Amino acid sequence: MPDLFSKKHVVFDGAMGTLLLEAGLPAGASPDSWNITHPDAILSIHKAYLEAGAEVITTNTFGSNKPRQKRGSYSPAQLAEAGVRLARQTVDTSGKECAVALDIGPLGEFIEPMGDLTEEEAVELFREPIEAGVAAGADCIVIETMCDLTEALCAVTAAKQYGGGLPVICTLSYDPNGRLMTGVTLEKVVSALEEAGVTALGCNCGVGPAQLVDLLPRFTACTHIPLVMQPNAGLPEFRDGQTVYLVGPEEYSSLMKTLSDGDVWGLGGCCGTTPAHIKSLIEAIR
Repeated sequence: MPDLFSKKHVVFDGAMGTLLLEAGLPAGASPDSWNITHPDAILSIHKAYLEAGAEVITTNTFGSNKPRQKRGSYSPAQLAEAGVRLARQTVDTSGKECAVALDIGPLGEFIEPMGDLTEEEAVELFREPIEAGVAAGADCIVIETMCDLTEALCAVTAAKQYGGGLPVICTLSYDPNGRLMTGVTLEKVVSALEEAGVTALGCNCGVGPAQLVDLLPRFTACTHIPLVMQPNAGLPEFRDGQTVYLVGPEEYSSLMKTLSDGDVWGLGGCCGTTPAHIKSLIEAIR
């Protein structure tokens, strides 16, 4: 694995799901299943981000857990193994120094007291994809798009217990005021993640780069742990029955440079971002 944490800045890749929809993934279908049924589509997206200059390739395993795969044909372990294998294949055949990040997303069910899952059950649900992904050759674990601090901490616990000692990165989704959908402030989240022992932390999805520029001083004021920022390509808008993101590569990279100048370590994209956004980002900060 490349020594990511010795670098001043590391560039992650961008969106997977929105590109799969463009490639023909039916609405409502599991993107993770394409690791097995349409591997060439996944390889193509990974390759595009690698050629754009991304230094971290994130596996297509966001929903590889039992609650999200209730109606699926494959187990979380099968999906996680296939997802890491495809990302690993892309990186290893490229000859480039790049890390493979095992992507762990939310379970899609609430944990007590908001839901029926216990914390112990949640940790066990995260265990299966983590163990399979690590065994398949992941270099680090990225827990992302978490909206509930309790669930995020359960995922971190599973990653620390079953992740083979790999670096654990955890990013949550905040509103423009720096709160989770549960009302928890980013300061409380940062404190809890630091105590849990994450390697890096930050924000992804939820907001665009302009909103993260506004939130950055609050992050830097409360932590010295490496920060990761992966915003959407702006705030989503609904047009003709579709969700669209209107921030193009040039505007995106300009705002992301402000984040890099503010000592954000990990920079990448979420919904609506493309290899063009990542390429422009790299050109802006290097």
